[in-house]
Amino acid sequence: MINNIGLIGAGSVGSAMFSLIHKADPEHTYLLAKGNRALRLREKGISVNNEIMHPVIYADPAQQIHLDLLIIVVKTYSLDSVMEDMADLISEDTILLPLQNGIRTTERLKSRFPGNRVLYGTVQRTDAHRIGHRVYYNTLGETKIGYADNREIKPEVAQVHERLKKLGINIKIYEDMRRVQWLKWMLNTGASQVAAETGVECGFFGMVPEIPELMALCMDEILMLAECEKVNVTKKDRDEIIDILISYPPDKKMSMLQDLEAGRTTEIEEYAGTVIELGKKHGIDTPINKVLYLAITAREKIGIIRRKSMSS
Repeated sequence: MINNIGLIGAGSVGSAMFSLIHKADPEHTYLLAKGNRALRLREKGISVNNEIMHPVIYADPAQQIHLDLLIIVVKTYSLDSVMEDMADLISEDTILLPLQNGIRTTERLKSRFPGNRVLYGTVQRTDAHRIGHRVYYNTLGETKIGYADNREIKPEVAQVHERLKKLGINIKIYEDMRRVQWLKWMLNTGASQVAAETGVECGFFGMVPEIPELMALCMDEILMLAECEKVNVTKKDRDEIIDILISYPPDKKMSMLQDLEAGRTTEIEEYAGTVIELGKKHGIDTPINKVLYLAITAREKIGIIRRKSMSS
């Protein structure tokens, strides 16, 4: 039975999701944080759609809070430090549900916490976004969960689904969660990187034919890797993803472009970086993602240098 739920990662998606489950059951929902972040959250709370909440911040094992489920909603580049923060706040009974972008988080968590049950998870079609420390959203989209293979649904997967559904989360168990994660990864690797490099909103995807062509070239490298990794992702999926991207709201900006413009770290390592790594593993050249990796990493570093020079 799942009773106490923790969430770590009060960014845009994490804060939006936490606001929903906390309103539904404030006595059994906790935000995990340590150090200065815990102090700030205790002092200022979290702001979602202009409503400020002050939930219980779980920062010290002396609080003796037993978590049945921990939802992990952090950027992939923060996962190592987050795993250290949560290590003494969970037990081996705690079910771990990561909701990151990319395809490596579940395996990284399994390696660090081999005694825990670690699910696959992703959130799609949410419009949650952050302005400063304030989060706004109209829809949380759909949360997709399960193990890699859910043709036979395990009891813990059913329990997570039932508990979060009762708390108001639009959640569904998918039969093949590796395919689900790879599809989202392919979308982000193609669209987020190309949008970041061209510097455009989604409305330009259908107006400038070179943009979807570049996306397709980027995604084709993932199709080759999917075949090697025995993941059911096809050229038809690629074409459908590009059609979906062309229909995105014209003023929407992909997350990597938002991060570059705001001077935040990007998830380039989880996108092109993973493509390059898997390409080396299987002896496959990935020149499109290599070029995007170098170009976007350079832009990120240039931004850091400029900000430092302006502040000095």
